[in-house]
Amino acid sequence: MAHGKVYAAVAAVAALLSVPAAAHSWYPPWCCSDHDCRELTEAKGEIVTESLEGWTLWDGRVIARRTARSSPDMKFHLCEEPMSKAIVCFFAPPGAT
Repeated sequence: MAHGKVYAAVAAVAALLSVPAAAHSWYPPWCCSDHDCRELTEAKGEIVTESLEGWTLWDGRVIARRTARSSPDMKFHLCEEPMSKAIVCFFAPPGAT
């Protein structure tokens, strides 16, 4: 009986740990393969505003409208090269301002 409880506890922990890894599995493989992509959060100062040119990031970088992709979870996401900070992919919620 105790062995079953241990197994259940291990299975529950494994399930909880696997959730974050699968949370953004929708990133296209050619777009950093989940390694350099992240959800942008206002709490970290990652503010995105819509401009005539497209989307302006908190650091002044601009993503053209034609290159922004639709975000399936209705949140902003950014994929960038770690060293150069070159933008690989940008996802915006449909209709976000």
